[in-house]
Amino acid sequence: MKEKEKKISVEPINTSPYKERMCPCGCESMFIPHRRDQLYLDSKHANNAYNNGKRKQSSKNQVAAEKQLRKNDKLLDKYHKLFNVAEAVVASVTLKAEGFDHSFFIGNGMHNENLYYKTYNYHFREYELNGMKLTKILLPKKKIYVKR
Repeated sequence: MKEKEKKISVEPINTSPYKERMCPCGCESMFIPHRRDQLYLDSKHANNAYNNGKRKQSSKNQVAAEKQLRKNDKLLDKYHKLFNVAEAVVASVTLKAEGFDHSFFIGNGMHNENLYYKTYNYHFREYELNGMKLTKILLPKKKIYVKR
């Protein structure tokens, strides 16, 4: 009778001169690098770390600013259409109560010797009359359409 051959499983021996390290993308996978400067397990892990780490953090403030600019533009649009006149005047308190922030604008310019601030599609200025703060809204001749 033939003796049954026993299969011996042999794990491959690490011949790499580099130590095992953890992938810094957040997956917590351990790997042995092929090169001295290899940080990530593979390109998918590197892309994931970039898109959800550095890139997301750097654009966080920009996204918040653009969100406020769009909100300002929508509120100016709402009140300009509500009054249906060339120059709409709204109490600043009303605008602020709905989330308008006068410090967010994309530029400024002079109109009838007054300084106006620009949003994407409107111009506005804040002034005081009889102790009440008012905001004047103008629709410029040239609109900047923003698709989102």
